[in-house]
Amino acid sequence: MTEDPKEETRSMKRISSGTTLRRRAIDELDTDFLTTLEELDKRLYAVLSKTTRYRNILGHEIKRLRSGSAPEVVRALLLQWEPLRREIKRLAHDL
Repeated sequence: MTEDPKEETRSMKRISSGTTLRRRAIDELDTDFLTTLEELDKRLYAVLSKTTRYRNILGHEIKRLRSGSAPEVVRALLLQWEPLRREIKRLAHDL
């Protein structure tokens, strides 16, 4: 099932020319859509940032437990991060 290399090249050119997007001026509807997407991007970044921070905290506390720290100590340390968990929950809900 070998194709002629020239035909394959022509075929690839047809495919790529069909998927080329044409750039045009942004009209009013597009700017509204762009603004909406940018806001969503900011909210998603905030959720990602907070959850990454909390995940790092959890990882550190897991290491403490595995190294023999008392579970009560780790629970107490995690409680101080409860406001961060609430913030993550709020941000996720706002999406």
